[in-house]
Amino acid sequence: MIVRPANVGDIPAAAAVLAANEEPMDWPDLPGLGWPYLEHLVARARTSVAVIDEEVVGFAGSVAVGRDGVRFLTDLFVDPGRQSRGAGQALLSTVLSGSVERMTFSSTDERALGLYVRAGMRPWWPLLYIVIAADALGEREPGVETGPADAEETARWSLAWTGVDRTIDFVHYASLPAAAGFVVRDAGAVAAVGWARRERKRSDGRWLDHASIDPDAEPVRTALAVLRAAADGERLTIGVPGPHPVVAHLLERGARIVGRDQFCATDPRLVDVQRLLPNPGFL
Repeated sequence: MIVRPANVGDIPAAAAVLAANEEPMDWPDLPGLGWPYLEHLVARARTSVAVIDEEVVGFAGSVAVGRDGVRFLTDLFVDPGRQSRGAGQALLSTVLSGSVERMTFSSTDERALGLYVRAGMRPWWPLLYIVIAADALGEREPGVETGPADAEETARWSLAWTGVDRTIDFVHYASLPAAAGFVVRDAGAVAAVGWARRERKRSDGRWLDHASIDPDAEPVRTALAVLRAAADGERLTIGVPGPHPVVAHLLERGARIVGRDQFCATDPRLVDVQRLLPNPGFL
């Protein structure tokens, strides 16, 4: 087995590995190769493939987060028929090389969790995937306004609040079907920014790609305003940190939890659970 940097030519094989793990990434009605997430990841991140007999059997990626030495593991997948043979460990060591602090959203696979814990990333809280009808989000609250915003504006506010420059990811989100960047203002002050788009697997719903929230903003009021803007009158799917206080409010309004990942990190303070509605791929 060899581990080497991934390139554009590896994307179909990497997509096949993800699909074999029940994580398909295809979006056939888009231009390009048909895997926009993987195309962006290979261009933007540190990515590697594990190869046996000239066949790609595993794929992993990581991105730098804010300051030096902090990396977020975006993906780590090995073909089910090749698991438990060292490919996962080799890929993890390669894409996280040089990191002092590290984090990821792990699936509930016990082998993956064990691998991450051994790499210093302890499980802290669940990232809950929640579906809610637009009308369950209620009416806009007095003093709260939302409006369109581009990648530059949303990235500027996100950087100010989180210390992470997400411009390149926001430009990617802007390229997806029915994408919309937005800003939330409360009493005239900017309280949050976000990106939403059409859900990949359905044409009648929307997906929140990311939202950054001012740490001084009221978390529930602001999060609900973010979700109303993202839904734009349609059914919405979101990823929300389990400890975020908006979770209970959403469940009281009839929202459903449809899945979860586990936030694993060397330090739980690497993510502020009230400041971020994160993207599971790029944080």
